[in-house]
Amino acid sequence: MNETPPLADEEDMSALRFRVVTVGGQRRWIKLEEIYWHCLGELAARNGCRLADIVASCERELEGDGNLTARLRYIATRHLRDQLETARKRGSLAAVASQVRASPSPAFALTGSKHIVAYNAAFLSFVQTRVLRSQQPQAARGLRLSFDVQFVDLVQRLKAAPGEPQPAGFTIGVQGQVTRGKLNAALAPLVDQDVIIGFILG
Repeated sequence: MNETPPLADEEDMSALRFRVVTVGGQRRWIKLEEIYWHCLGELAARNGCRLADIVASCERELEGDGNLTARLRYIATRHLRDQLETARKRGSLAAVASQVRASPSPAFALTGSKHIVAYNAAFLSFVQTRVLRSQQPQAARGLRLSFDVQFVDLVQRLKAAPGEPQPAGFTIGVQGQVTRGKLNAALAPLVDQDVIIGFILG
């Protein structure tokens, strides 16, 4: 039997389904919503065990007193919570800033409100040499940056092609000086907001 059931259509995930799970040679008839079966199957696959092992563990924790299906729902929900927390940690603004700083080419991270939340030394050098034509240490102060397409449209293009960078033009203005160019845009791995990472070309 396949331990991880295929993901059903969204409207079917609330449907109750009976499954037979054999634990210690004894068959258990367990009824859970489809979404919980799917999460438990994912958890079993991640831990390299069988669904029956998870059921057996829950039974031991209950020690004969308590509701097995409620315990299984809790285990599935905790698995989802842990995944969400991991995603939040890996997709924090600090993690995005680290990715930007690691780029050898000029790079920055921009929010939908046109606020630059991260940039690297190569970007600062680009601004100083291409826009200000100087080496002023505070060149990024008062900087204005925009794309040649609407931010939301660029985000939609990125979401429509996951993992694929999208080309875009940009304009940078500082202290009355302006420069334009091309970049590759990528969507930052954030859970709670859309942030675009721009990698300047040439």
